[in-house]
Amino acid sequence: MDIPKDLYELYAEYGIAAEKAQVLETEAGNVAIAFVTLLVGIDELDDKKKKFYSNLVKDVNRKTLGNLLKHIKTIVDFDEKGIEIIDEALKQRNYLAHHYFRVHNFAIFRADDRKKMVQELKEIQKKLDMAHANLISISSLLEKLSCLDLPDVEKLVKAGKKVKI
Repeated sequence: MDIPKDLYELYAEYGIAAEKAQVLETEAGNVAIAFVTLLVGIDELDDKKKKFYSNLVKDVNRKTLGNLLKHIKTIVDFDEKGIEIIDEALKQRNYLAHHYFRVHNFAIFRADDRKKMVQELKEIQKKLDMAHANLISISSLLEKLSCLDLPDVEKLVKAGKKVKI
């Protein structure tokens, strides 16, 4: 099946936006986990605490972005702009996942409308990026404040590795 170039671009931009939404969700989980690591020193990690962290990671992975952000708001003192950025990202993520194509319905069949849809996706991506930048700043700060000696994330990313807790 031959897909028109602009329709392919629309699907690509949607995929990029969906990936950014998932990265945002992961970072929200990182904030929650990093906060908990403030409470435990590296020399205090016994089998019981390792099991606790393993269960914590599983719990965080089961939570929705909305639930994670709700939790984060109880541990981080955001200013009004920060809350606005986070809330808007959640709204856009939910719109993207649950309503985007339904709202545009038949617009996908018209070139001019596809162009508008692509532009809208790029705007959604910017909002997700802004929220992600906020959350990554928080998780990085919490990581630095924690007593845990965490592996160099950049090296792990380059190697395509993940850390098992």
